[in-house]
Amino acid sequence: MHGPRSRVALALAPRSGVILWPVLSLLALTPAARAQQPARSSFAPLELRIDAIDVRSTQSGTLQAGVGANLPLGSYMRLEIDGAGGVTRRDAVNHHSGRVDALARFLLDPFAEARWGLSIGGGISVIFADGARTHEYLVVIVDLEAPRIGAVVPALQAGLGGGVRVGIAARAYRSRGR
Repeated sequence: MHGPRSRVALALAPRSGVILWPVLSLLALTPAARAQQPARSSFAPLELRIDAIDVRSTQSGTLQAGVGANLPLGSYMRLEIDGAGGVTRRDAVNHHSGRVDALARFLLDPFAEARWGLSIGGGISVIFADGARTHEYLVVIVDLEAPRIGAVVPALQAGLGGGVRVGIAARAYRSRGR
């Protein structure tokens, strides 16, 4: 037993393991295997957005497009972290600008029992522009989510922070509520 057979068995053992792992991996990717497991994503639900901030006239205001994530902090709370970039107009001169928001929203209908969902919240916004100092603002918002369109939930967000702000967002649909 300690002769050539044991060497053959040891030589084949790693190869059989090498063959076994790809087969098991392929089985795990089959639709039947996926149907037995709960659907989970390691990514937070993303959103795309366009915001207008402090647009009082044609001489001033900020228009930015951005991307963000909505992290659940329980059934009733969402932490919204957004980054955006665009143009800020001051005294009829355009400047490149950027913004980072960290907002907490309290959902009044977290389980999507109604077609429209209202939430209120607040947080902090940091706005920076070319040649200007960085400004930090406290923000309060009211958010209204419309009925979903396919895998997207449109939302309208209005609030105060650095001036009056109005935003339109397209969020990824959450199958277990808002």
